[in-house]
Amino acid sequence: MRPLTLKLNNFGPFLQETIDFDNVRNNQLFLISGKTGSGKTMIFDAMVYALFGEASTNDRQEGDLRSHFADGKSPMSVEFEFKLKEAKFKIVRQGAFVKEGNKNKTLGQLAVYQLEDDVYSLRESKIIQGNNFIKELLGVNAEQFRQLFILPQGEFKRFLLSRSKEKQSILRTLFNSERFEQIQKRLIDEVSEVRTLIEKRYNSLENNWQDINAFEDDLLNQYKLINSRQTNRILEVLPEFTDKGQSIQQGLIEVKAKQESAVRTIKDNLELNLKLEKDLAMLDQKQQELENLKQRQQDISEKTQLLNDLNEVKPLVNLIESQEKQHSKKEQLLKNIDDKSILIAKIQDRLDKQQDDLSNYKNGQPEIDSKRKFLEKCSLFYEKKDKYQQAYTQLTEATVALERIIEQHQHKQEEVATLIEQLNHRKPNYAKVDTISTSIFELNMKIKELKNNEMHKLEYDRLVAKKESYAQQLKEKQSEIKELEQAFQQIDKTNLDLNNKQELIATIQAAVQSGDTCPVCGKEVDSLEQHIDFDELTNRHQKLADIEQEKTQQIELRIKLESDLNAIEEQLSKYDKAALEDTDYKSLEQELYAKQQDKVTLVEENKQIEQLQDQLSKAQERLHHLELEQKSIKHQVETHEIAINDFEVTTQYNNVEDFVTIYKENLDSVNAHDVRVKDLESRIQQDKTNLTLETNNKSYMQQSMNELNDEINTLDNKINEEMAKFGFSTFNEVQEKISKIPEKEQLEVEIEQYNKAKQSLELAIAEFSSMTRDKELQDIDRLREQYENEQQKFDLVASELSKHEYKMEFNVQKINEIEKIINQLEEELKEQQEIFQLSEILSGQNNLKLTLENYVLIHYLERILAQANQRLSLMTGQRYRLSRRQQVSKGYSGLEIEVFDTYSNQTRHITSLSGGETFQASLALALGLSEVVQEESGGITLESMFVDEGFGTLDQETLETALDTLMSLKSTGRMVGIISHVSELKQRIPLILEVQSDNYQSITKFKQQ
Repeated sequence: MRPLTLKLNNFGPFLQETIDFDNVRNNQLFLISGKTGSGKTMIFDAMVYALFGEASTNDRQEGDLRSHFADGKSPMSVEFEFKLKEAKFKIVRQGAFVKEGNKNKTLGQLAVYQLEDDVYSLRESKIIQGNNFIKELLGVNAEQFRQLFILPQGEFKRFLLSRSKEKQSILRTLFNSERFEQIQKRLIDEVSEVRTLIEKRYNSLENNWQDINAFEDDLLNQYKLINSRQTNRILEVLPEFTDKGQSIQQGLIEVKAKQESAVRTIKDNLELNLKLEKDLAMLDQKQQELENLKQRQQDISEKTQLLNDLNEVKPLVNLIESQEKQHSKKEQLLKNIDDKSILIAKIQDRLDKQQDDLSNYKNGQPEIDSKRKFLEKCSLFYEKKDKYQQAYTQLTEATVALERIIEQHQHKQEEVATLIEQLNHRKPNYAKVDTISTSIFELNMKIKELKNNEMHKLEYDRLVAKKESYAQQLKEKQSEIKELEQAFQQIDKTNLDLNNKQELIATIQAAVQSGDTCPVCGKEVDSLEQHIDFDELTNRHQKLADIEQEKTQQIELRIKLESDLNAIEEQLSKYDKAALEDTDYKSLEQELYAKQQDKVTLVEENKQIEQLQDQLSKAQERLHHLELEQKSIKHQVETHEIAINDFEVTTQYNNVEDFVTIYKENLDSVNAHDVRVKDLESRIQQDKTNLTLETNNKSYMQQSMNELNDEINTLDNKINEEMAKFGFSTFNEVQEKISKIPEKEQLEVEIEQYNKAKQSLELAIAEFSSMTRDKELQDIDRLREQYENEQQKFDLVASELSKHEYKMEFNVQKINEIEKIINQLEEELKEQQEIFQLSEILSGQNNLKLTLENYVLIHYLERILAQANQRLSLMTGQRYRLSRRQQVSKGYSGLEIEVFDTYSNQTRHITSLSGGETFQASLALALGLSEVVQEESGGITLESMFVDEGFGTLDQETLETALDTLMSLKSTGRMVGIISHVSELKQRIPLILEVQSDNYQSITKFKQQ
């Protein structure tokens, strides 16, 4: 992210201020300077507030940011434009405030824009959605932004000196490490759930183990005292419960089978006697029914004889019925023949009338043919009647339009001639404008060069004066050094080597006598008297030392002056003395003004010519358009005239509506004639067909009548023969016999039922006689009593077996459940053992006493320290390195930072560093933290960074090193802004953003040194 512009309204000391960061281009490193309280830090606050609605530090709230001198009705707002990669964005945030005269607070506002096609388009207009959009856009929250882009005042060394607990809070915000704590908590919850589930399974196992049936067996009851958590032991004894149940079951099954056999024997005997008793009763019943049925034998014989007679007369009856049907058919056929004769006569009359009508229609055929010829000739004009009607209408309109366009064409020709006369062959002189622009540019560059010469001359004069001053001071220093050397030479240096040897001499004097050999020089000792003045010797030695010290100081000053002179000489050598004398730019400014006026005049003239050319081009284009339109309308007129002439010549009408009326009348007349003729011809043909058909039908009916008469005669002969055969002399006798035929079916049914009933009874009597023959009936009551007694014994045994089987099924269910639970417990304990161990390790129950989150934070901290040490080593001459304190303890341990001193080869507490060293470590740590957070935040592009204070604690050399570090950031293309009061920074940093204050508001401006 790279700032572009920052507009502040009623924000801190800035009532209405705009900061344009486009001034920071090649000079990527700039200084923010101003007196204390002028609002330098408020610039950082404004950026953070625009993006996140917060200040650059946690100590200031939103209400603290509003200017105390703001108008009570005006809101506090910040407009921040910045560039992110290749995209540009603008954020306008307005703070909430209580407007003067109101009781309720006016809510804040937020608008986020993105530049598209040189226009800012609104992306978000609500605070919550806008905040989320900005956070997703930047990829960081407010706390991470402070660590990445802005290193605020007071928070520079907070991270360095903080304890583990405080670092944990900072790091978990920057790296979102709460998720690891959530993983740890989730794992603990899952383990707790698993432990609860396992405990429930043990409870369920206990319940099932206690529910299992021991079948009142002492050994099994003893087994049930086993603890339910001894799962292996339970699995060992479970088969014995099954075996015991099966043993008891087998005994009960054998008893039940024996009793069941006894019951079945008695039951079979009882059922046989009951059946015998029933069969004897049925035999008596069937014999009685047969005697009753035989009493109807005489009546059935008579009805049988009657039925035989009726069967014999049946052929005669059939012949008589056929005779009656044929007579009825003859009567119907005679009636149909009469109807056909009447219908034939009616069809013949209608056919004659239709043929007369058709002859009359054909007599008017010439008139119809004439109309048909007119229709065929004019059909095309009728189909396109709308086209010819439009031709009449549009011919008039086109004629009027043609006259109007001819008039417009004439006027436009006059306008073109006027414009050509005004232009008078003139063209815009762009080359001359370019020439003048080039001259203006060259003059501007020359003036700028002369002004630079003027500034450089002032600087040159200043350096020359400074050089002369330094040269005079150097001359004086050299004189002073010469005087010190002379004074040094004038002092007597005899016996100066005996200085501080007074005690040694006294010791030697005490050890020798006159005439002895001296242990030092080997000569004979003449006298032991004191002949050296040690006080005077010490005084001379002190004077020499003072002169030497003073000389050393003067030489150092001389060296510094010589170094400064060399630097000034080097700076002076860069200036061209001849160019410095060329500073007269007033005449060039006058010439520049004249050129600018000429350019304005020429540009205005070119603009007028361009306007005339544009008007002429448009007029000529309009004239050409009118010519084309005139040709088009002429063509339309000619086309309409040709169409109208064709219409009038062919139809002999000059009015389309009249033609259409006559055409429709003729068309209706011809169509009606054709339809009527066609209808008559169709009806005549149909009647002829019907006449032929009906005539044929009549002939067929007459033929059928002849055949029917022959059939009736044949039936009469057969009836007479049959009557003679059965002895009937008259038809009355036949009718009397025939009258009884309806009773025939009833007679047949009654006779058949009698025969079937008799046969059924005879068969039943024979069957029951066979089943009861040679059998004796026993005492049924006694047999029933025996059966009931044996059945009660069987039911008792069966009930006992059923109860025992239920117990066995219950035991099988419980045993299966127990085995299932034990298997589940074994699987779960086997599967969850690693999870239990993992949960304990992640919860801090490990050798390092570290939770998962703290372990991750240590990883991030070591990466931060690795990045920081790269810069700290350079800033401290490879002396200091930051390291993490290796200490095992509970809680958030392992996040304390200490410093390793390579001079002493030992680690030191971080607070043992001096103020300047602390600043160096803080700066290195802050830059390392910034880089690591950048890597972990999805590749955020860090194109800018702002540093607030901290440089005042550094000496000259350390300050240079810190600046070199920040300059290295500049070399990577990153914009670096620094707030500081250190004067040396103003000399080293050429671009300064000055914040000027008049005690109630502040303004800013960029200044180039």
